[in-house]
Amino acid sequence: MKVLFVNPILYTPENAQIPKVNSIEDTMACSLCRAFERKGIDVTLAAASEWKPLHDPICSYKIIWLKSYFKKFFPIHRIPVNLGLINTLLSNSYDAVISSEVFSIDTLICVIFARKKTIIWHEMAKHNRMGKGLLSRFWYNVIARTFMRGIPVIARSAQARQFISKYCNNVSPTIIEHGVDFDIFSLAQGKTDTFCVVSQLIKRKRIDKIIIAFSRYHYSINQSCKLYIIGSGPEKESLIQLTSKLGIANVVSFMGQLNHLKLQHYLSEAKAMLVYTEKDNSMISIVESIASGTPVVTTSVPLNSSYIRMYSLGVVNDNWDESDLRNIDSNLNFYVSNCCQYRKAMSTDYKVNQFINCIETELRI
Repeated sequence: MKVLFVNPILYTPENAQIPKVNSIEDTMACSLCRAFERKGIDVTLAAASEWKPLHDPICSYKIIWLKSYFKKFFPIHRIPVNLGLINTLLSNSYDAVISSEVFSIDTLICVIFARKKTIIWHEMAKHNRMGKGLLSRFWYNVIARTFMRGIPVIARSAQARQFISKYCNNVSPTIIEHGVDFDIFSLAQGKTDTFCVVSQLIKRKRIDKIIIAFSRYHYSINQSCKLYIIGSGPEKESLIQLTSKLGIANVVSFMGQLNHLKLQHYLSEAKAMLVYTEKDNSMISIVESIASGTPVVTTSVPLNSSYIRMYSLGVVNDNWDESDLRNIDSNLNFYVSNCCQYRKAMSTDYKVNQFINCIETELRI
């Protein structure tokens, strides 16, 4: 079977200035492609060239880097237009095309030029705010209803399925969430007296609220606990200053950007991963944390929060504080056990099996 995975945006930038990275091997798309390969499937990844790393990826599957057009009208960090995808579809005999998002010019191209082979993997659970939401509403109400009618759509969360079912008439009952490479994200032998943050250091992630909540936990409950903040971004210096102001600089470590192997070491040994984001869809870091046997303390903003609450994989509270960290500490074995049980269906190999079942069912391959 030959599969084309169209995923133009490999990692989420804060704006149209796409930060260059040394490697993309840790991205969701590459992890999924490796899992397809392990199943003996000939997979090709199609991505926008702006996301091409500084060093060529070391991988056996093919990557097609597509030039983006009309950037003034279609911001590449939101809805890139990659016209080279047309030639890719016409000049190759793919058995199936998996394209990310209904609200996507690239997905529309796939639907037009490979209609009988396309499956849409959809993440959004609400309207995009571009142009005050008018473009998004036009797209779902007109483009999706007209051009994507009958195209199989697989949602990445229950919320996304509920949302897209209003506009598309062939939404699969199967939900395929982001997967995790179990060769990297394994269970630790035990937990250390630490909490962990894995995030871009940008304003909407509200790392400042996490630091303030941790400082209260530190002073009122546990002065030996440490906080590891993994990630980089423009807010780093102000956050460092905040830890000094609160008198906790000696127990908060800013680790910078880490590769998955180093990240997993800290994440798997932490008592919980902490999230206070104001705006996100499904967060891959949350999936990676649960797969590492580490519960999550989060707001209800990430779409992952629904199953965190349902399966008691941590705490969901829009205004969580030191009492929630105490809750995790006091019931750590309970939360960790739930994460270990839930992780069984989180591997990228499991997700690929789900995709194969949907491809064989929907495309009748």
